[in-house]
Amino acid sequence: MNDPSAGEPEIQSIVDKIVGGLFCVLVTLGVVPVIRCAQGGPAAMVAEALDAKIRDHLVTKNNLFSESGGLVSSFQRPVLCLFDRNFELAVGIQHDWSYRPLVHDVLGLRLNRVNVQQGEKGLGAPAMKAYELDWTDSFWVANSWSPFPKVAEEIELQLGKYKQDVEEVNRRTGGSDSGATEFDGTDLIGNTKHLMNAVNSLPELTERKKVIDKHTNIATVLLGEIKGRSLDAYCELENSMLTKMSVDRSALIDLLRGKGTKVDKIRLAITYLLSVETTPQSELEAIEAALRESEVDTCAFQYVKKIKTLNSSLASSMSSASKSNIVDWAEKLYGQSISAVTAGMKNLLSGGRQLALTRTVEALMEGKPNPEVDSYLLLDPRAPRSGSGSQLRGPFKEAIVFMIGGGNYVEYSSLMEMGQRSQPVKHVIYGTTELLNGGEFVEQLTVLGQKMGLGSTGVSPSQ
Repeated sequence: MNDPSAGEPEIQSIVDKIVGGLFCVLVTLGVVPVIRCAQGGPAAMVAEALDAKIRDHLVTKNNLFSESGGLVSSFQRPVLCLFDRNFELAVGIQHDWSYRPLVHDVLGLRLNRVNVQQGEKGLGAPAMKAYELDWTDSFWVANSWSPFPKVAEEIELQLGKYKQDVEEVNRRTGGSDSGATEFDGTDLIGNTKHLMNAVNSLPELTERKKVIDKHTNIATVLLGEIKGRSLDAYCELENSMLTKMSVDRSALIDLLRGKGTKVDKIRLAITYLLSVETTPQSELEAIEAALRESEVDTCAFQYVKKIKTLNSSLASSMSSASKSNIVDWAEKLYGQSISAVTAGMKNLLSGGRQLALTRTVEALMEGKPNPEVDSYLLLDPRAPRSGSGSQLRGPFKEAIVFMIGGGNYVEYSSLMEMGQRSQPVKHVIYGTTELLNGGEFVEQLTVLGQKMGLGSTGVSPSQ
């Protein structure tokens, strides 16, 4: 939808497809939500089309919506929060240190399955082994959102417990005194019980060993990538830039000239662009020079830089009153290219590493007056078309959050954490048009940059 060459029929086709998918989800859940989104842009287009589709369906005598037995009771409707990827680009680009996002980013987790190379590189054709990572894997469920170092520690801990349990089974089934020569019926009965208990525990021990071996292999491959690409340094520097809104420029240039793939480096450079409000020309030239030294395709970088410049120009032309509140113009420009991502990140992350998306969803669910979301569209398919629907601004116990243009596990984790820490607990469903890791998202930005005729070294960004 950001493709400069896309015509109205193509854009309308995409909107219709998204609306159709969301409509099916809502019918399955049996709910008619209150729809909220920022004004203008792809999210508003989808919101208005979805509102019209639901309204048209509700007037039929036997419609598909039945809130009884759905996501919520008939006394509480959910809020559907629609966003497009332009709202917050950095989270889709940055490197993350949590286990699940790391597996998705480095190993290409797809449909709960990941393929892991067996054996060492360079020793013939590598054998690949597929692993399932889903709710049946207790270790994955318990540790998928933990930082990678903690996951490695937990693997060692689980392996130690497994070895202790195996030794205990062997001790019990092997008899207490191998030198005893007299037959004792009591010993026979006791040993028989131990043997039966051991036999009964074998399936559980075998399954535990499979899970431990699986995550040991995955963690080993991840560790090799982390060391080979200095991913820990990328994570640390990017997180520092986005949280503190300051840049260690020497560390940035050193990393761009050091380890890491070409995609790692372009992601770091773009994260820099999105983390600072102003970018001195001398710094931009130094970063671009470092990228060229590594033969990195800079189309994605040039695209983000171009759109950021356009947004800054539009912002500076607004009234002085709006200039005093950076959120004002961020809202007015919402949906236009990267939509003042820098402004949103600075305002919404200043108190800590909470994503702008999570902060906004939380505000929409609370339903209290809030300058960050007061200007958002409010559409209620059950209300009369002439009605304002102001009575249904919240609070909401349930939310459906949908990202147009590619979501990621970092957003999902942040939203789930927000719901769990709320009192009472809030229930959030997260969906997206497609689940992308940082490399896949950069590829899309690269294509957009190429279509805008922006700079490229002619080198593939996927290397």
